[in-house]
Amino acid sequence: MSVKDEVMTSDERIAEGARILAKYKSAKAALERRVIADEEWWRKTSSGEEESTAWLFNAVANKHADAMDNYPSPAVLPREEGDSEAARQLSKILPVILDSSDFEKVYSEVWYDKLKYGAGCYGVFWDPAAHRGKGDVSIKKIDLLNLYWEGGINDLQSSANVFYTELWSNDEIRAAYPHAERLGATPGFDGAKYVTEETVDESEKSVVVDWYYKRRVGGKCVLHLCKFAGGEVLFCSENEPGCEGGIYAHGKYPFFIDRLYSVQGSPCGFGMIDVMKGTQAQIDRLSRAAVKNAELSGAVRYFIRTDGAVNEEEFADFTSPFVHVHGSRLGDDSLRQIKVSPLDPVFVSILQNKITELKETSGNRDFTQGGTASGVTAASAIAALQEAGSKLSRDMISASYRVFRDAILLAIELIRQFYTAPRVFRILGEDGEFSFLSYSGASIAARRASAFGYDFGEFAPEFDVKVSAEKRSPFARVTQNELAKEFYTMGFFSPDRRAEAAACISMMDFEGKEKLLRRLSQPEGETSSKEEARPAHGALYGAVKRAAFLGGEV
Repeated sequence: MSVKDEVMTSDERIAEGARILAKYKSAKAALERRVIADEEWWRKTSSGEEESTAWLFNAVANKHADAMDNYPSPAVLPREEGDSEAARQLSKILPVILDSSDFEKVYSEVWYDKLKYGAGCYGVFWDPAAHRGKGDVSIKKIDLLNLYWEGGINDLQSSANVFYTELWSNDEIRAAYPHAERLGATPGFDGAKYVTEETVDESEKSVVVDWYYKRRVGGKCVLHLCKFAGGEVLFCSENEPGCEGGIYAHGKYPFFIDRLYSVQGSPCGFGMIDVMKGTQAQIDRLSRAAVKNAELSGAVRYFIRTDGAVNEEEFADFTSPFVHVHGSRLGDDSLRQIKVSPLDPVFVSILQNKITELKETSGNRDFTQGGTASGVTAASAIAALQEAGSKLSRDMISASYRVFRDAILLAIELIRQFYTAPRVFRILGEDGEFSFLSYSGASIAARRASAFGYDFGEFAPEFDVKVSAEKRSPFARVTQNELAKEFYTMGFFSPDRRAEAAACISMMDFEGKEKLLRRLSQPEGETSSKEEARPAHGALYGAVKRAAFLGGEV
């Protein structure tokens, strides 16, 4: 976008957006073909349309189950001491916001995309229609076929423009934007589509294009949105009063791509289907050959001479006790059984090796699903095998946690910008009881800080996000419970052994270690009001400290 765009007419703006969109689509054509081919392969082989074994399907399903067993939960950490209370409140309300956005379903669908195609995508938006018009943060799954970016980049945020397309019914568009008249196809653009079992009628629908672009205004990056469909501009933030600072104050594209196996020159990667469908195809061919050989060997067939004396119909009828023969002599050459040679054992060995190859490549070995090798019966040995075999899953999940952390940080920025009025959240406490928390974005809004005659400008509190698994596997929960009982048996919770227990626990590594150490280090009945004495806003607190330093006081 250039400065001249400020005086563009609607037609000129649409023409410019459609031109850039067509260029981006051309650069993304190879990725679109691969994604469509992977989805077609997945649909046919997984639905039984083609004769195929389910080894690769099982590998994908197993990795997806690992991801859902480690469903993420955010904990907000302050960067300054005075922001501790704001971080604590954010940690309580964010799970409620995620739940209202049905994030568990979104997380599941994005993980399937990540495993199948090599990349899944989240969209973090502000939905003004949520909660009866009060609005709220909305996290959605974004289809990669509907997202377009500049070719040759690794990070989506570095793209000059980002386009997101969505198919709307014309009635829906007119209801949301009454001024819309010239609906229809976007000039020069035809979006890629999956091959589906159902016919989609698009005669009364139009493609709505969300065109995100950035501008530099006074040294700050400003994000604008132009929404158009057919030949009509539906919304443009540059023309809207109050949007001088962009559509979102954070200035970032609201899309986050979670990729599996990365490649250079693309924010997307490649998935398990791309890596292992060749091995799966070889397994299928060998399996079909083995099954065909078994069918031929099991079906008894005979050579019969055309001038033979055997009654063929009676011979083929196994319920008939008699078979008539014409003439006085039944020769050995009248009938002869067709013998099929069994499949050479080397082919069976190759089949087993290919199955093992797919298991090893996908990290889907037997013990990761609860199976064990002969002789392995001890619970500790099984746990050790499962822990060693799940490192591929842990690596995939860690990458997803990093993307989830970025999405949560963007959600905090939306809360800072749009939570202008207090709203009440129902919070589930650690004791299982419900409580209600009133919250607004004022506690984390940017404020001008000054002290001792110095003006330090505007400061907004900044936070870090620590992601941990909310849901654990039953085996992990049992292990955690057994650890707690073992601590109790050893007397770790005895008041007169706090120092020894803290020294021992500090050398261990388990979930909830820091919380337990805090409780052990705090004498029973003691309460701390230290946090209450801190200033309510961490940025102001930091500014006062800096002012004191500049004034020569410590």
